[in-house]
Amino acid sequence: MSFSTEDYDKSLSFRLFSDMQKDNLEYTYRGDFTTAITDTILTLAESNLANAETQRKIRKKVYFIMVEGLQNMTRHQLENHPGIFVMQRKKHGYFITTGNVIKNDEEQMLGEMIDKINAMDRAELKEYARKVLDNHVMSDKGGAGLGLIEIAKKSGSNIFYRFRKVTDEYSFFYMQTRIPSIDNKEPEDLELEDTSLEGIMSLHKVLDTQNILLNFSGNFTQETLINLLSIIEKQLEGTVVLKMKVFNLMVEMLQNIVKHADNYVHNNVSGKHAIFYIAETDKNITFTTGNYILNSKITQLEERLAKINSLHKEKLNDYYNECLYDFEKDSDTHSGLGLIDIKIKSKNDYNYDFFRVDDDYSFFSLQVKIQKTRTSITPYILQAEKDSPEIVLDSNNSIFRFKGRSYMENAKSFTALV
Repeated sequence: MSFSTEDYDKSLSFRLFSDMQKDNLEYTYRGDFTTAITDTILTLAESNLANAETQRKIRKKVYFIMVEGLQNMTRHQLENHPGIFVMQRKKHGYFITTGNVIKNDEEQMLGEMIDKINAMDRAELKEYARKVLDNHVMSDKGGAGLGLIEIAKKSGSNIFYRFRKVTDEYSFFYMQTRIPSIDNKEPEDLELEDTSLEGIMSLHKVLDTQNILLNFSGNFTQETLINLLSIIEKQLEGTVVLKMKVFNLMVEMLQNIVKHADNYVHNNVSGKHAIFYIAETDKNITFTTGNYILNSKITQLEERLAKINSLHKEKLNDYYNECLYDFEKDSDTHSGLGLIDIKIKSKNDYNYDFFRVDDDYSFFSLQVKIQKTRTSITPYILQAEKDSPEIVLDSNNSIFRFKGRSYMENAKSFTALV
């Protein structure tokens, strides 16, 4: 499956979101993994667990395995190779999947280690962990398999894994842990759903193909917004101006979901289920959101988006002020302020579409892009005079020159004042 983010793919966000919901991917994240970012990911995932009203004993197990899996990724990831983290809730329990790039020569050792752990029962795992500690068997990146041993002990089920070759030097390593629910304690029940890992691998290929730098799908709340902003702030690269543009657009687009998306019941959880992702090409950074909307709201929203797209800078600012100060109109009119602000900040038209879900709801997809290329700035050139220097500020040609001397008009008078 191949997509292009350079041209607007109307159905990409809907297909991604539909696949994630079909496989009950309650939380997905693709991007860089640092200690600060993983802390934020844990906060987001923990919030999802709480919203699902999961039993406390299961929440503790799931959280422990998330911590171990994310720490393992942070220790062993290779630079400039985004990883993936997925949390699923299915009929028989929770599925935690992590993925990161490894060197091909590590594949055999890693596979043998997991096979060895999978062959042990709980008592044997406990003894093996003790031997590893007693013998001080450590790698340069931490405990030699201790994290994997603890994951197997805590989950009570096998660790599933796959390798996908990326280049002649690197492969992608996927690891999945399954935590049975209290009512379904047998791990064998979860093994019947083995196709879940293949589905995540297929989804991950699409995210890679699109060069999606950050992807989040789940139940959006104000807390979700804050945590996502924290992640992108730690991950942003580029000039200060570009960082600020990305950050400001994220705020507006995420606020638009949190404030105006409609609640929808999925997997027995009511909330603002939505998707948000950022993709990058050589020329652009593209922001895409998708969320449920009541069919009764579509006509008015379409009219507003079409009007915003039809306006250029001056008219757009006038329309913003008109909406801001027209207090007689209902609150839905003021919800368009964020949409106007997004176009002002991005300086580009929207791409948008609606996909009917049922008689009451549709899926609303919204996309906007910003150019990465630096805009031309008029050079500032001041010719040298007898009492002032030459000044050349030409960022387009990387020339910053100060040459000559500067004299005060009346040095004698200035000295007397001092």
